[in-house]
Amino acid sequence: MKVVLLSTRRLPPSYFDTVRADLGGRDDLALDVVAWVPPAGPVDGLVNSFTLIGPGKMPVEAAPVVQAVPVVDAEEVPVAVAESAKAPAPEAVVDESAAESTATEADEVAEATAAAEGALADDAAAGGESGGTTDGEASAPSAVAPAEVAGGDEAAPAAPKPAPKPRPTGAKRVVKAAQWRARKLRRAGGKMLPTAIKKSGPVKKLTQNRKADNLAKTYWDRVLGRADVMTRIEQADVVIALDGGSVWAGWQVGQRKPQTPVVLGVPAARRELDRLVGAGQE
Repeated sequence: MKVVLLSTRRLPPSYFDTVRADLGGRDDLALDVVAWVPPAGPVDGLVNSFTLIGPGKMPVEAAPVVQAVPVVDAEEVPVAVAESAKAPAPEAVVDESAAESTATEADEVAEATAAAEGALADDAAAGGESGGTTDGEASAPSAVAPAEVAGGDEAAPAAPKPAPKPRPTGAKRVVKAAQWRARKLRRAGGKMLPTAIKKSGPVKKLTQNRKADNLAKTYWDRVLGRADVMTRIEQADVVIALDGGSVWAGWQVGQRKPQTPVVLGVPAARRELDRLVGAGQE
């Protein structure tokens, strides 16, 4: 027996076990769910299929993280570890050749420094005698004009501005203007109403009915636009509308398939299943 559940509310995974029990707990019972919102938890193995036609994503059961533990064989001893254990500490090793080379390098640096100082003194004496040139002129760095520095770097081009969205024209402009005025009047009317009227029972009921009506029509449009969902409904033995938001879709299905029972609620579906089973046995 194939049963299709139409729902616009969030259903917990345990609900499907309750539905199976209320429908008689048959082993050949296959549940196909067409829902507007995802379930409250993973439903793998609880239903035959769960088709989400509204906003949101299906919940996925997180897999447990298993950390791999390396297995060490006591009989196998790494050679590198054994050799490092036998080697002496680095502080105990003294390299005599390294010490000699360090001392030789220090002597060479001292000799080079003394030679450089003597050469600088000779140059200073020769410059004082000649007096023709000054060190400032020779060592002064060439000045660079700020204009040259600024002109060397090219200015980055400015990013182009996005093209403006084309405005509606003709009849579309009139429709947009009417919708804008209607929204403005609705908001203004809501602000002008006293709080006591807004929270009154009749006003709340009207608001809920309007929202439910919009959801019911949107839900049916999504169902009608999905070929896979319509195929499951055509193959179903019973179609159950579980809430007020799915009643409109159930009524539309009943008009399209008069031979398929479309009911509201699980108890009515149980009666239809018993009738079908009894008719099949006869």
